[in-house]
Amino acid sequence: MKRFLQTLFFFLLVTQICFAQLIQTNEQSSTDKRFLTRFPNSTGDNNPYTCDVNKTEFYTKKSQQDNSQKLSELSVINIDSLFQTFMNTYHIPGLAACIIKDDKITWEGYYGYANIALQDSVKASTIFMLASISKTVTASALMQLWEQGRFQLDDSINAYLPFPIRNPHFAWAPITFRHLLTHSSSIRDGYYPYYWGSDPQITLEDYIIGNLTPGGSHYSPENFSDNYPPGAFVSYCNIGVSLCGYLVEVISGIPFDQYCRDSIFIPLGMTNTAWFLRDLDVSLIAHPYTWNGSSYHDYGHYGYASYPDGELRTTVRSLAKWLIANINFGKLGDIRVLDSTTVRLMRTVEFWPPDWSGAGLGLIWQTWAFPDGRWVWYHDGRDYGVSTTMNLDELHKTGVIILTNVNPINEIAFTSLQNTLFSIADTIAVSVGIEGEVNGLPVNWTLGQNYPNPFNPSTKISWQSPVSSWQTLKVYDVLGNDVATLVDEYKPTGMYNVQFTMNNLQLSSGVYFYQLKAGDYIETRKMVLIK
Repeated sequence: MKRFLQTLFFFLLVTQICFAQLIQTNEQSSTDKRFLTRFPNSTGDNNPYTCDVNKTEFYTKKSQQDNSQKLSELSVINIDSLFQTFMNTYHIPGLAACIIKDDKITWEGYYGYANIALQDSVKASTIFMLASISKTVTASALMQLWEQGRFQLDDSINAYLPFPIRNPHFAWAPITFRHLLTHSSSIRDGYYPYYWGSDPQITLEDYIIGNLTPGGSHYSPENFSDNYPPGAFVSYCNIGVSLCGYLVEVISGIPFDQYCRDSIFIPLGMTNTAWFLRDLDVSLIAHPYTWNGSSYHDYGHYGYASYPDGELRTTVRSLAKWLIANINFGKLGDIRVLDSTTVRLMRTVEFWPPDWSGAGLGLIWQTWAFPDGRWVWYHDGRDYGVSTTMNLDELHKTGVIILTNVNPINEIAFTSLQNTLFSIADTIAVSVGIEGEVNGLPVNWTLGQNYPNPFNPSTKISWQSPVSSWQTLKVYDVLGNDVATLVDEYKPTGMYNVQFTMNNLQLSSGVYFYQLKAGDYIETRKMVLIK
């Protein structure tokens, strides 16, 4: 039965791929609005598409089949050949994917090359750039602060920014947090400085000021719509999400990349996850490519100043942890990064944009119905040498992730592949591990940032222990006085969390420290109490 279902869905996919190829004979390969808004112009001396570079031929390890071979002639019908056919058809150098069912990765696959020149195959440790999937993390970081009562969704952002931002054509209309999270701020995408071979060389604040404040180096009234005021119309906007990231910095007082690390990545055990190249082992990052018709061009690694809208890099297994937490309404195991009501709010449709082909829009997350009728919440990613997708079916507790290192793929075929993976999810029963874990256990020490922070009257502290040991977790004031002992016992390898509640403690507002000791491992973090 399992083989029959896989065979059936494979032939359905092949049919849809062939249909998509017919479209491509008359049109350019499809690129969606997310990619096009970042690249409104496709010509010019600085456009990587026009660079004259040495080309590296790509030969797949998985198969030596010629791309002209008819798809229907494949003799072996299984999920591996499905992916290999897809990659051959759309010239994808490397791909990692997984299926999630009931809080577990039930299937994962790694194909092709992360680095063609070095013949470095894609594997579980390969790090991919996510492009706009990153927006789901940025939105969640901002919503963590909303949970703490630091702002309201319909507040004007100017009440929190150190400088005002307004649409000069509708200066009377404030831009709100909700507008940014629903792409209805009336801000237009404009200047995107790319830094080829490096991280961005200007700060997020400088980028925002330069684009959105009068007198800024790239400011123009044309950076805002003159057709509609904030809140009146949905128009996909990358810089609006970058502004969300900057608001996280301003409200929390913590640099955005550090905030995400402490409040999301560490608590969830998302190893090899970071916004900047400097924080990763670059040798593990998949190179981004484009196919020129006969060979691949390697763009090389890059960064951009608007980084909260798309520059996050991670592995498929770490991203699976993020997706599982979202499937479970903010919780991975015993670790909660968002309240369930917050996740439901983010996945409540606010708009049905008429030009989005039936897709609905929540707070950054988007929803639509797959061909088999299943409704999913999702976000895709498109950038130079990046084409990715992350989808969840909350009704069936199922998720699908596909990460590739190639320019945007034909969207009809990409959707067909996702639909096929969802359709076979129930037939796959093999559970695989999560990166950073062996048999479900952590391999590294991590002490997470308390959440919420600041807090009153309680906060949660999480950590993971790669070995069994006597562990002590204590809270200290700024003078080094012992305020509370939260843990002082022998603990086996595992992931833990503990609630610190003031109870009868007579504590004043201010900075406190919590410290974890276990053998030679000692780590201390700061937290803030606001009464």
